[in-house]
Amino acid sequence: MSENLKSNLAVGLLRTLGKFPLWWLHCLSKVILPFMLVLPNQSHKQTKLNIQRCCPNLTNQQQAKLVRQSLLHTTYAALEMGINWTQSSQCGLDSIKAVHGAECLSEAQSKGGVVLLTPHLGNWELFANWAAHQTKVTALYKPAKLPGLNQLIYQARSNAGMKLAPASAKGVMQLKRSLLKGEVNLILPDQEPPPVAGIISQWFGQPAYTMTLASQLANTKNTRIILGFARRLNSSNGFVIELEDITDECTLASTSDTKDDATAVLAAKVQAINTAVERLVQSAPAQYQWEYRRFKHTLEADSLN
Repeated sequence: MSENLKSNLAVGLLRTLGKFPLWWLHCLSKVILPFMLVLPNQSHKQTKLNIQRCCPNLTNQQQAKLVRQSLLHTTYAALEMGINWTQSSQCGLDSIKAVHGAECLSEAQSKGGVVLLTPHLGNWELFANWAAHQTKVTALYKPAKLPGLNQLIYQARSNAGMKLAPASAKGVMQLKRSLLKGEVNLILPDQEPPPVAGIISQWFGQPAYTMTLASQLANTKNTRIILGFARRLNSSNGFVIELEDITDECTLASTSDTKDDATAVLAAKVQAINTAVERLVQSAPAQYQWEYRRFKHTLEADSLN
């Protein structure tokens, strides 16, 4: 199948999904779930493996339940992209029923720039859309492999008001400049970085190759670190935005027993962010995308090869 055909099919499917209401997409997800549980697929395999790694305190029955819940929410998230990428940004905003912690974002911006972190939890595209309607947001963007899909995603994020920087040294400089202007950088902290752009840090008790970019950007003068996500409500009732300022705990962790060792300071801040993200995931574990290959550079070789 040619790349153009794949691209047209993907965009056509997303545009079709985008025409349906949230409740219908969630009903369709429940129809798809049994097939994901029965038919061999990488998503099920990876989800099960990562939950076994990260939740060893759960019984086999509890792990199996979380696998089912996570796969369902992963399907929710995939189908919701039809709305996120093909409908107006206001359509997504209308599904947000409440915002918890909005004051921490406004307070942080009154002092300077903000590094806004959102992991693969809940509806992260909707969270980005919401953030871009609150303030000036710059985010790194890595083009999708399919050209039509790439154009669709780029246009949707741009229409929401986001500035998209290339995932390169030039893009990082663009992020830095936006912080100095008192603007917001939006980053997915659990996304595995390219080689030499990360360090090994603990996440759910496992070694995870973790980006240093968020921690380095947070060193910009008067910059705060805020963690948040769009929590999916029960019964397809929409979403709630949740925000938490984690600057102080990151600063405390990086100044304890590290003295003037820059490498140790960076490692401590990276670990503090990982710990905060872990805590956030624990608040809604079923909504985390456990299928994401978080341990690709650390544990994957022994488990999948």
